[in-house]
Amino acid sequence: MKSARIRVSTRSVDPADADDFWRSVTRPFFVTDRIDPDTSLEGSITALSIGTSLIGQTTFNTQKYTRNNRLIAESGLDDEYMVQVVLDGQLSGNADGVDFVARPGDVTFFDLGRTWTADAEAESTGRTITLLAPRSLVEAESKGRSLHGTVLRGVPAVVLAQCMQSVVLALPHLDPDAAAGYEDVVASLLRVSLGIAEPDLSPRPDHSLRDRAYAYIAEHLSETWLGPTSMCAALSVSRAQLYRAFASDGGIALVIRRKRLELVYRELTRTEMPNETIEALALRCGFTSKSQLARAFKDFYGMTPSQARTDGRRTIGDPSIARLHRRLEFFSPESEILHSLASVPVF
Repeated sequence: MKSARIRVSTRSVDPADADDFWRSVTRPFFVTDRIDPDTSLEGSITALSIGTSLIGQTTFNTQKYTRNNRLIAESGLDDEYMVQVVLDGQLSGNADGVDFVARPGDVTFFDLGRTWTADAEAESTGRTITLLAPRSLVEAESKGRSLHGTVLRGVPAVVLAQCMQSVVLALPHLDPDAAAGYEDVVASLLRVSLGIAEPDLSPRPDHSLRDRAYAYIAEHLSETWLGPTSMCAALSVSRAQLYRAFASDGGIALVIRRKRLELVYRELTRTEMPNETIEALALRCGFTSKSQLARAFKDFYGMTPSQARTDGRRTIGDPSIARLHRRLEFFSPESEILHSLASVPVF
């Protein structure tokens, strides 16, 4: 039976190809660049799916990570969180306006639906235990709070870190088919850790309002009248209540604009996309004109809609852990087609 475990390392390729290889491996999560121009990128991932999550150990040398709006749209991982226990090395950067520094023993949280940058620094080899889990799981345990850029320290971090380390240590001995049960264990310890840390977390939003608002946005995204005023009336809430529920996202108007722009990007890059005009696409996705879309798209993605279309249509597909698993598995030394980087599956 084919192993469900992922084992990927820059050691499996020629040193001259290490940079391109590691950038391709990490591309679903961030754009990876050298910090020291004279030092090649190095890293590895060993992981296993547990239910709807993926957990494992990563290693790295000094390198820079950037998750931007374009990558968020391409990767299809915008409903996932990356939770990392720092074992060796240091992570520092900015998560959508939140500065953070994480040292050995700390636990970091990154919402893959939002932008962030980080410098990963290591004297020799940095190590983290990394969990990729659905936002619904993570924010359920945080009682609806956004944890983007949060760093747990002290007792809460110890509780969660020891749990995740135990699961990773058990990976070589786990039957992949039976590993799903460990997701419940991690979720339980996540709840305990965040419960201990609750006084230090950001104020709790109205989670039920967020759920109703997201459902309303999804249903009416193509309507040009969709906005704070119509939503307040439909959801029977005040503007203040609606803004508080989405304060960590910059407000409801920005959420609507981001959702529309992500829809446009996905439509532009679909391989089966008909040659619909940009103007028709703009109107179909809730913009009032081609020019309004062009300005917003350029501000958000740093390129025009036409450039996005001609840059190469990508298969976005199902933003699931299973699909991510298949992509990373491609880079395993056991893969029969490994290292023809031109044939790397994209998001």
